[in-house]
Amino acid sequence: MEYIAHDLLQLKEEAKLISYTPIPEWVEHSLAKAPFVVVRRAVYRDKLIPVGVRGERRNQRFGAFLSEEAIKQTIRPENLVSFFQNGQSRNMPAIRALEEVAIIFGKFAWGPTGSVGFELASGEEVVTTTSDLDVLIRLSSYLSVKQAEMIVSKLKRCSVSVDVQVETEKGAFSLTEYAKDEETLLLRTIYGPALVKLNQLV
Repeated sequence: MEYIAHDLLQLKEEAKLISYTPIPEWVEHSLAKAPFVVVRRAVYRDKLIPVGVRGERRNQRFGAFLSEEAIKQTIRPENLVSFFQNGQSRNMPAIRALEEVAIIFGKFAWGPTGSVGFELASGEEVVTTTSDLDVLIRLSSYLSVKQAEMIVSKLKRCSVSVDVQVETEKGAFSLTEYAKDEETLLLRTIYGPALVKLNQLV
């Protein structure tokens, strides 16, 4: 199976993280509460999947690696849309905003990431009353700058701040930055960020 950035991986009970640096103490505590990691946008190492662990604090993020055998379940952001539609979520502003976003994105392949995605997948209550909503869109066809402008305009009227990353085969970029129609754009790739021209995204 292919693992893509922002996929949430539920770990098997006996799963072990692989790290080439010391693992902080908080990592074990976090995984005991919610045995989930997120796939990082990075290069595989010795066939190991690059993953990240989130702690209780914003500054508690740790990058490590994982073998495929340690994975119990894979949850993509797109899968999480049905979670909140079925009422499997708390009544928090950022989670409620998914209903607004669903109308805006229509038939796009999209889903929540960040704290909202993590809470919907794991059941761990990490979303706060001040949380923003992070979302990704996966493009299967060309998205014009005009389309992006219209979407961004609608998102600005949402009840919470919504940050959208557009995922392509070449990497990911900010929908807001793309809508500005500037000559270059920051593209996030597995090899790191790179400035590219808009016509290179097509």
